[in-house]
Order: sequence, then structure tokens, then C-alpha cells
Amino acid sequence: MGYTDKIAKEVESLSTEQQAMVLNYVATLKSRKAQELLSNMSEAQLRKRDELAAFFSEFNADISNYCFDREEANARR
Repeated sequence: MGYTDKIAKEVESLSTEQQAMVLNYVATLKSRKAQELLSNMSEAQLRKRDELAAFFSEFNADISNYCFDREEANARR
């Protein structure tokens, strides 16, 4: 049984309020990782992000916190 299964099993036994707290904690962890990735972006990556933001602005897409992480993308396979 992997961590995901163990976490899901434990969360099932919690109250709805506690489950909401777990979700909030997960969102906080993901936000911290995104901020860490953004703070480590090079000037070229920041320029490219701004270029993409300008291109997608007509589509009303907010990509201000987007950071391409090759390792994360490959891990989803």
C-alpha cells in the first residue's frame, strides 16, 4: 500500500471538518512548492512566462503562478 492509499484510508475516518482541514493543508503545501519554483526561475524563464501571459491574456487565463517543472510533469506518466 502506497502513501496515497494510506492517506486516503486515514482521511476517510475523519470528520468532514477535519477532511476540509487536510485539504487546506495539501493546498498550502502545493502553494509553497509553486512559490519555491517561481522564486528559482531564471530571467529567461520569467521573460518567457510574461510572454505567455501576454499571449493568453485575451483568453482570460491567469497563469501568473505557472511554472513548468519538467520533473513533476514526467512524474505524472
